[in-house]
Amino acid sequence: MKCQQGDMAKIIHSLRPENIGKIVLVESFIDRLKAGDTFDFRGVVCRVPITDGYWWIGAEDGLSNMLGNTPKAYIPDSWLEPIRPKKQQLKQKTTVKDTA
Repeated sequence: MKCQQGDMAKIIHSLRPENIGKIVLVESFIDRLKAGDTFDFRGVVCRVPITDGYWWIGAEDGLSNMLGNTPKAYIPDSWLEPIRPKKQQLKQKTTVKDTA
């Protein structure tokens, strides 16, 4: 899995092109599901398009789904790119003796 709960992530693939490029909060893990599986969310049957781990995500400016605009949606892990600060790399100087 690329993402972790609490990550900020960029949507890199979506069934709705208008969602691509949006920055979202990775809120909570749903489950690992197979293509075509369904799960119930508050009486709404949700079907997954691909086999993957699925996350609930949220966006301040909203996300598009088949019912319109929503602050929260589910998405496969592989369709997200986590945004994490790069760890500072330490540079070490190495001296090599010339033996020629």
